[in-house]
This record gives sequence, C-alpha cells and structure tokens, in this order.
Amino acid sequence: MFITVILFAISYTNAARFLQLTDIHYDRDYSAQWGNVVEKCHRKTGVPRSKLGQYGNYACHSPKSLIRNMLAAAKKVISNPDFVFWTGDSVSHLDNSNNETHVLKELQVVSDMVANTFPQAKILPVFGIHDSAPAGAFPDRNCSLYNNVYKLWKRWIGANNKETFLKGGYYKYQAPNNMMILALNTNLYYKFNRAIPTFANSDDPAEQFNFMQETLNEAQRQQRVVHVIAHTAPGAFERIPNFTWMLPKYNKRFIQLTIRYARVIKWMLFGHHHTDTFHVVKDPKTNRAMQVYLLAPAVTPWFGNLENSGSNNPSFRVFDYDSNNKELLDVKTYYVDLNQLNKNASTQWQLEYSMAQAYGINAINANTMSNALNQMKTDDETFRKYIEYNTVRWNYSIPTGKFRGAQLCSMEYVDFALYKSCMSNWTSTVAAGF
Repeated sequence: MFITVILFAISYTNAARFLQLTDIHYDRDYSAQWGNVVEKCHRKTGVPRSKLGQYGNYACHSPKSLIRNMLAAAKKVISNPDFVFWTGDSVSHLDNSNNETHVLKELQVVSDMVANTFPQAKILPVFGIHDSAPAGAFPDRNCSLYNNVYKLWKRWIGANNKETFLKGGYYKYQAPNNMMILALNTNLYYKFNRAIPTFANSDDPAEQFNFMQETLNEAQRQQRVVHVIAHTAPGAFERIPNFTWMLPKYNKRFIQLTIRYARVIKWMLFGHHHTDTFHVVKDPKTNRAMQVYLLAPAVTPWFGNLENSGSNNPSFRVFDYDSNNKELLDVKTYYVDLNQLNKNASTQWQLEYSMAQAYGINAINANTMSNALNQMKTDDETFRKYIEYNTVRWNYSIPTGKFRGAQLCSMEYVDFALYKSCMSNWTSTVAAGF
C-alpha cells in the first residue's frame, strides 16, 4: 500500500504531534462477497450478491480491511505520536449489539489493532455510545460493561483510575510536561441514554461533573494545563435543524465548567457526528469566545440513519502543538476516497486539508475559530470549503435555508436557548442539499 504524506513545514521549534481516531465502528460481519447493502452489508442468504467493496461501502460500517488500511496510513503519517486519542464508537450499529459479548469482542479486535500499530504510544480511549450493550446504555455505577472494558483497557488507563472508571467509565491521565488529560464519558449525558431512569444522582451521574471540577480546580492551583477528550460534545448536530444530543441540564453544566475553567483547558476533542465540524463556546454574558470543541470526522463511511446525515470518506486526524505553551498550531485531516480504494487497493491516503491554512490562521483556539466562523457567515467560498471538509469530500453540495442555519448556528452557539434563537432567524424550508 502506498500512502501520500503531504506535510507543511512548521516554523515553531517546539512543535509536537498527536493522533486522533474516532468512530471506527468495526463490523466483523461485513461480507464483500455475500453482503447486501440493505442488510448492512451482511450475508443474509446463500445467494451471492453483487460484489461489494473489499474496503467497505458508504452504506455500511468498517470491515477489518479498512481499519487495517487506515492504521497503516496513520503510522506512515505519524509513526511516533505523543498520544493516540481514541474518542469512541468502535463497535458497529448492529441488531446484535445488545449482546455484551459481541460488543467486547469487537472492542478487543480494535484495541489490539491500535495497540499493535502504535506499541510505544500513550493510547487513551473513551467510550462511544455504541460501545455498550445495549447501545446507549451507560449506568452511573459499577456494572459488567465497565468491569470488562477496564480489564481490556487497563494497560492504558492504569490501576490508579480503576475507581472512577468502574463508577462511570471516565478517568484522568497525568501526562508529561505539566499536562493533565481528562478522558470523560459524556454518553452519561446523552438524552437517549437508557440508564437515565436508574441514576442515583440525576444531577451529577457517576459524579463526573464533580470529578471534572475537582480536577480542574487542582490544575488551576498547580498551574497545570488540562486537555479534555470525550465522544459526545455539547451543542447541536449541524446537519439537522434543532437536533441535540444531551439533556439540557447536562449540556448547560458542561458548558458552565468549560467557561469557568477556560484558562486551564487547552484542547477539547470529540467525535460522534462522523462529520468534520467545531463548536465555539461563548460566554452568554459577554458573547466572548472562550473555548472551542473540535469534532473529528469518522473512520467509518456509514451513511447515517438520521435524515440528511449522509456519509463521509474514511479519515483520521493529526494535531501539531507547541510543547511549551500547549497551543494547538494546526489540525490536519487525512482521508481516502473509498470508491477509489475499492477499485485500486494501492490508492493513497492524502492530506485533505490543514485547518490553519484553510482558514488563514496561525493557531487553533477559540478566537481564531470564532473568526473563521465569522468569515463563513459572510464569504461563500469559506463556507463552501467548510462544507467540503464537513463530509470529508463525499458527494457534498451547499445547504440552504434552515439547513445552512443549522450549520452556522451549531458552530456559534452550544447553549440550547441561544442556538434556538439563532435558528429562529432561518425560516426557509429549502432542501438541505446533502
């Protein structure tokens, strides 16, 4: 396999790098020979179907061949990352995902593949919504899922994090150079979380908010920098008007902590949407940009089951940061055209874009991304580029009406009330264009 590695020179002498993988959604039942797209590319009868792609299909989740291909490409691009942030959803959306044994087997396969590709790297995984059985069921207390996944990930999480991981699937990692990583289970706050009715403390499930505040307070006192990784981000889904993920009270509290500790928190990295987008976090009192949530596109090309959600080309992300001040210098997204890969196994993964170059900025932070958003609102070409990246160059067209508003409002307002107020200005019902 040949891989194009296009790197832009960075003038910073203290530049360091890390990798983010998200929404791999491994499907061990994918069948290129017998699969039926209507049946999630699984073999359902003894009659051969038209042959599907060896590396997957835009209607289905990732076969092992695609994951292996992606990891080989990532290894070529960044052979020795400081971190591998693995932000959840490694299990497929399947009928048998209610089976915890099935979920654990898929997690085991992906965990071993990532570990074998980056044996020397510090790998930090978090739960995604489908990394549970049944999918979207995350209790606020010890359960078999947390126990079994802890055994699987203990090599990375460490024995010192056992208590919080068994309580709610979250933990922290003291990194070198005065950095702390908060690896959170924001699926607890998912409005469709099946375990919500059983929460012992519905205001702070698994005491994760308290854990966040205590850790951030301590970091503030000790002048440490904190980075946050999680699967589900606060705010709205940019492809669908007025579609949100978290219960309002959890969304609000997470944002409050983000704003309160904005000087302590540097990077906030998420997945879940399968798309490439970002959310600027503004202080509702001053309208000042305080933080930015960066949502990475998925490895899986799966066409979402929500209206207008669409597909994407497989991707991964590499981040450049200053090892002194921990400022993000650039975010680079790499991708492969799945159709071309299926036609020719030697098809190259490419640098899709550099965030710094695309938006003409020299760092990735709340202010620069707020400025990029403001440019999108007035410059059609900047917005067009964003939409191209949003789908990782898959069959995109420019959304109009409420669907354009959903994109722009979701990036500007993570607070639900402010988002809805923004959306009220977009009254057109013109088709989405995806």
